Amino acid sequence: MNPVAISALAALGGSAVGALAPVLSNVLVQRSAARRELANRMVASREALYSDFIKEASRLLVASVTHNLENLSDLVSVYALVSRIRLCATDPVLHAAEDVMKRITEYFSAPNLSIEQVVRDVVSAKADPLSKFSFACRKELNDIVQAAL
Repeated sequence: MNPVAISALAALGGSAVGALAPVLSNVLVQRSAARRELANRMVASREALYSDFIKEASRLLVASVTHNLENLSDLVSVYALVSRIRLCATDPVLHAAEDVMKRITEYFSAPNLSIEQVVRDVVSAKADPLSKFSFACRKELNDIVQAAL
């Protein structure tokens, strides 16, 4: 082969590689940034959903041990949150939310507790029905963040 042609091909090949390197680098950086942004949005939306569930379930848990069920609309709001959780959550989070709902309905059907009994149960660490749900949520959110890195 002609030495001039080899030099020309080498120059063209070097130029092509040099031109493609920043383009490929930019594609990889953009993909990584998009993945992190998606993970951040997923975490933010799930945090809001899970905190809404914790807030509503906590209110109903206290009401369920001290009062009888007087209005079904209270349960409807928590069931709606569980259904929203079902759309996006992992199985451990969903099962923990369903367990909280079962406990709430069991408490409403059980005899009411006095304030002293509720305090005694809290002090004896018997009553933390949302801990399993909270831990499952924390693990899921950490997994989402780790997957984005």
